[in-house]
Amino acid sequence: MSALDPAILSALPGPSTDYTLPSSIYSNASFGTTTHINKSGVPTYFLKYARSKSLITGEYRALQLISRAVPGFCPVPVASGQFGDGSRYFVVASFLKDLRSGSGRVWERKLAEQLARLHTAATNDWYGLPDGLVTCCGATELPNPPTKSWPEFYGVHRLRFILDECMRANGRDSELDRMGDQVVQEVVPRLLDPVKSSPSLVHGDLWAGNAGAIDDPDTGEIVPVIYDSCAFYADSEFELGIMRMFGGFSSGGFYKRYHELVPEKEPKDEYEDRIRLYRLFHELNHAALFGGGSYVAQAKSSMRSLIRKYGQS
Repeated sequence: MSALDPAILSALPGPSTDYTLPSSIYSNASFGTTTHINKSGVPTYFLKYARSKSLITGEYRALQLISRAVPGFCPVPVASGQFGDGSRYFVVASFLKDLRSGSGRVWERKLAEQLARLHTAATNDWYGLPDGLVTCCGATELPNPPTKSWPEFYGVHRLRFILDECMRANGRDSELDRMGDQVVQEVVPRLLDPVKSSPSLVHGDLWAGNAGAIDDPDTGEIVPVIYDSCAFYADSEFELGIMRMFGGFSSGGFYKRYHELVPEKEPKDEYEDRIRLYRLFHELNHAALFGGGSYVAQAKSSMRSLIRKYGQS
């Protein structure tokens, strides 16, 4: 795209002649193209566009939910819509000046504090999303039907769903299918039924690459920010599965502060296994997105371990 689509320009305030695109984009992946919009030559808005409607509408909803719950924790959504020719969809949000990767003990503790605010401030009566809006984790479209039971939502609308997506992408795997059924039918209720759970707003895909830092324009202090979200209402421990999978968050920095504010749930001696159960979804999703091989092997290893401890048959 060499010039801004008229539909984008009509969603922005002021004369359309004020707005231009930079000479280069940030990324052009299957998950969407990202860049920024200049106003009078100054970077002012973030822009993402893609052919997938669900990817864009899901991200726009996520920005709305997170920015309302914890102002300043993510870009502020400005507009979302469809290109004039109907070929793509777009989301416009506030521009994060001098955005960089987050690192260091101070940043980790502040991230933990903001994430704890998100997980405790935004509650809901149902898991998923109230209107069932489909969101995207990567390019995977995820169902979010409002569901009263967390074990039911996670077992059916995350694990069983992503098992089917994984085999659709990589071919049928009888071992994966069999163990997946056992995890959904036996391990999920055994591990999750005893937990006193309540719906919390989660980012949904919070690996280290989706968390960064900017500077407070008034104080110069570091400010944690998150983005590329597929937010929905879940048990808050679900958030930690992807964070453990790829690392980048230290036990003495992030996790220590986070659990001071959001303690590990009872039964605490099963906490690590619950996190492994949540990590399993992301292992399967990555296998669906990027091919089997190591991700399928990781998923099978997780399932074997969980079935040995919690399987009934």
